[in-house]
Amino acid sequence: MLNGDIIIYKCLEKSNLMDTSKKKRYALALLGNILFSFGLCIFGEAVIAKSQDTNWFYVGTASLIFINAGIGLMIKNKWGEF
Repeated sequence: MLNGDIIIYKCLEKSNLMDTSKKKRYALALLGNILFSFGLCIFGEAVIAKSQDTNWFYVGTASLIFINAGIGLMIKNKWGEF
């Protein structure tokens, strides 16, 4: 009976590790989604700034950084598989 308790404990321990891993993956994928959306908003501001002939280069560069970081996090953490 003692051996069975150890096996159950190890299974529960592995279950908790997988649960923590899944939460971490979900949190990073969500962060990627937020960064992507933020990058799109900044990109809109860069387009508006360019149409008004003001300084748009640095805003546009920052928007591309956020968009690519967001897409990278979503792909790495498999956003669509939850």
